[in-house]
Amino acid sequence: MVVLESDRLIIRNYRESDLAEYHKMMSDKTNMYWLIELTTTSLEESRRSMEFALEMNAKEKMRLRCVALKENDRLIGAVGCELPTKTPVGHIVDPMAWFILPEYQNKGYITEAVKRVMEYEFLEAGCIRIVTAAFKDNIPTQKVMVKVGFRKEAEKIKARWYDGQMRDRVEYAINRDEFLQMNSMK
Repeated sequence: MVVLESDRLIIRNYRESDLAEYHKMMSDKTNMYWLIELTTTSLEESRRSMEFALEMNAKEKMRLRCVALKENDRLIGAVGCELPTKTPVGHIVDPMAWFILPEYQNKGYITEAVKRVMEYEFLEAGCIRIVTAAFKDNIPTQKVMVKVGFRKEAEKIKARWYDGQMRDRVEYAINRDEFLQMNSMK
């Protein structure tokens, strides 16, 4: 898998040395609230989850990346892209998702990582469209979506059962041409 860099981050494949921080991130029920189905409950479960990510990367079904600080190569979060649709003009990422350890939230790291992954997907990997979604009440994720240029395409009312209630979901997307125009690269 290609290693990506931004000003403060390295975005790369997971390594065995990431397991402790990966487990910390994936087993924190508060941090993983919006992706509870991915939450792990033991170090061994986290190991299997990380191995699954590496397997999906190897099969090119997904690009599940570790987000690490450049200064010490320590895992602080993750950005994932599922690659379900290939078209004659390029592939579509659907969905793109991310999460970050609580102590690194609200510092711009995940925005920086998502922007860099979008840049890679659109400029180097042949992507033509990226789609992402969130529960409507997950405001921090929607803020990242807007900051990096996604536009809201749909709001689905009472679309999914989650945490004891039906919840609204929102979907955002961006096409390659929009990304290029927004970043003056066209």
